[in-house]
Amino acid sequence: MHREHTIYMERYVYASGMRQVNGDLKTGFCLIVLILDLALDSPAVSAFIVGTMFAMAVGLCGVKPKDYIRMMGIPAVFIIFSGIALLFASQDGRRAAEVTLRALGAVSAFYFLILSTTVSELLMTLQKCHMPRLFLELTYLIYRFIFVLTDVWNRIDIAAGARLGYVDYRTSLRTFGAVAGNLFVLSMKRADACYDAMVSRCYTGELRFLEEEKKCRPREWAGILLYVGSLILVRRFLG
Repeated sequence: MHREHTIYMERYVYASGMRQVNGDLKTGFCLIVLILDLALDSPAVSAFIVGTMFAMAVGLCGVKPKDYIRMMGIPAVFIIFSGIALLFASQDGRRAAEVTLRALGAVSAFYFLILSTTVSELLMTLQKCHMPRLFLELTYLIYRFIFVLTDVWNRIDIAAGARLGYVDYRTSLRTFGAVAGNLFVLSMKRADACYDAMVSRCYTGELRFLEEEKKCRPREWAGILLYVGSLILVRRFLG
């Protein structure tokens, strides 16, 4: 089952306990957290954001802790190496650590957003902010075709493993070359099939999303104010 890691994030979004919360509210909350993470310029605030976003992703969105750590692992590695490079460039260990923590806090806020909000909700929010419709449609199509590509790769990879394609190092290299060669051709066929399916459903060059009405409840506003107040208190008393 480990080969399905490329799509579990999408599953978590639809099974999230935050699924019924207004998408505009979630997007605004994460944007506020991101701005405060950068504006308050405090390692304590950044560390607080990283910890609380992890807790909320696990407690509210239902993400398994090990899966969250795996998802954060890729950007965390790049951020840490960038922090090390900054350390050697600036010779200021404290500043490098602060920048690294701040970047981790920003990524944590972003991950909470994408684990609790569907892409269609995000695009509807951006549309309300008067983003160009062409940009939104291209974003959605690219996002969907990424999953088409990963699904094709998963199927080819599983088939290759079932035929002992990874039995040793030499065979693995040969299998990798064959998989890479077939991936482009098969993914293009899947993309054509998806486009044909869209045309058969009266697609004329404009995507339309059904928006579910979700009211902003007082307790959700209270939760946002409490969290923002907590960030300010952390900055005031912990620096």
